[in-house]
Amino acid sequence: MAIATVVAAVIAGLISVVALTLTKEQKTSEFRQAWIDGLRSDLADYLAAARAMARVIEEAAAFGDKYAALPFTIPPDQVGEIRRNVAVSLYRIKLRLNPDEKEHQELLRLLGSVSETQKQAVSAPLERTAAMLQAVETAADYSRPILKAEWRRVKAGEPQFRLVRNWLVPVVFALCAFFAWLIVSVKIAA
Repeated sequence: MAIATVVAAVIAGLISVVALTLTKEQKTSEFRQAWIDGLRSDLADYLAAARAMARVIEEAAAFGDKYAALPFTIPPDQVGEIRRNVAVSLYRIKLRLNPDEKEHQELLRLLGSVSETQKQAVSAPLERTAAMLQAVETAADYSRPILKAEWRRVKAGEPQFRLVRNWLVPVVFALCAFFAWLIVSVKIAA
């Protein structure tokens, strides 16, 4: 009967380790998914605001003094808010990305290129607006695989979870089967 108690304690311990690992993995996945959603939202805000800013510069340069009278333009008082949104979104993105990861470095470089072309467009609007819009699109295109890779990481699970799922759970079941066989063998022999 002592062996049954030891077996039950070992099984209970292994099950608690598995449960703890799975719980932690679930929480880590939730945090990572929130990070992905936040980054996606910040990228959308940044790229939309940068695109709107490019259009403001383009239309103001194309229509000159007539710009304010056009029915489809962004009022000058809202331009300041758009510029603020560009800056706030960019810094949120910078704070979310890992500067040590190659893909993140490249995305930051592309987003910096958007900001740089915007600065240049203010001084030479018609010549630089196309480059600014292209920089926005390039940054948007580059961000998609990063978000996809992070989603794959969430889907696959953290390394500890994969270890538990792929190795520890089967070992626990094998040990349970072994101990059950051992208990049955001891009872039959007795």
